[in-house]
Amino acid sequence: MQRIIFVLAARLRSRSSFSSFTLALAAVTFACVVSQAVIPLRAQEQGQAAASGAPAAAPATTPANAAPVGPDEVVLTVGDVKVTAAEFEKVLLALPPQFGGTVNSMGKRGFAEQYANLRGLAMEGEKRQIDQSENFQQMMAFQRILQLAQVTLNQLATAGTVIQTGEVTEYYESHQAEFEQLKLRGIFISFQSGAVPAGSPPQSGGGQVGSPKPQRTEAEARAKAESLMNRIRAGEEMATMARTDSDHASFAKSGDFGFVGRSQFTPEIANAVFALEPDLVSEPLRDPGGFFLFRVEEKRVQPLEEAQASIRSNLRQQKLGNVLAKVRSDYPITFNPRYFSESAPAGAVSPAQ
Repeated sequence: MQRIIFVLAARLRSRSSFSSFTLALAAVTFACVVSQAVIPLRAQEQGQAAASGAPAAAPATTPANAAPVGPDEVVLTVGDVKVTAAEFEKVLLALPPQFGGTVNSMGKRGFAEQYANLRGLAMEGEKRQIDQSENFQQMMAFQRILQLAQVTLNQLATAGTVIQTGEVTEYYESHQAEFEQLKLRGIFISFQSGAVPAGSPPQSGGGQVGSPKPQRTEAEARAKAESLMNRIRAGEEMATMARTDSDHASFAKSGDFGFVGRSQFTPEIANAVFALEPDLVSEPLRDPGGFFLFRVEEKRVQPLEEAQASIRSNLRQQKLGNVLAKVRSDYPITFNPRYFSESAPAGAVSPAQ
């Protein structure tokens, strides 16, 4: 287990932020203990029962008129260790939030069985004095750091990222350009790159569900897009062409993309589309997998009630980044280059980032 923890720590540290490393390693540690220690024990117990011909134990049931269990009543015994209802409830409450769904799926009895097996293994470890070894003490020291960091991060994220309504409104009013939207109708003509177009993946060729995607060269795709553009500008209905010729998922809605923002396209396509006047059709706009034709049907600024959820999320991320940056500033890190001689991993980022 110690080897698993430190190998995972090294891998996660090389490509994750402080928060991702903390949460992921805590989850993997608990999962490894349960899956590698508890499940084999349960399988062994079931195999022994089958070999002896003994019937499998029926699940315990609680009579409808049973008296409620008091907090000091023993609900679980492992060897000579007795666990009261209050103590077991404390175990449940102390579990990290990410294990809540697992406990719910197991049920209280199922979790108690696994917890009891873990306690039994721990008691055997104490008898063998494993807990007195230097390796174990080092592992526990690391676990303490891990859990303390996780709880601290949760508190910082909860207390330090509270967003007031006024902050949302202020951000919205001072960043109006971010909320400019266009209602677009589009056609996508693909070529042989295998790339996914912006917006949503291309589906079937020629607007027919289940038919193969056309195999065109880039030059052929551009020529077809230009031909469609000229026909639309000459007065043919773009919605009809989208249903029959577009390789984009929106063909099923006659090319209706709905309202979109700049961030949903590459900067080059976004700049070209947002410069269009209503009812005009764009030139063919190259995407990694093909060419788009777009027509602007309406321009608007996204209403605050639609944008506030994303604004709150962005503000929380900004505040959490500031909080973590302060932690890094309060506890500066230095490395001895003679010991840490390898270069930093590519793409390494700070917690604030």
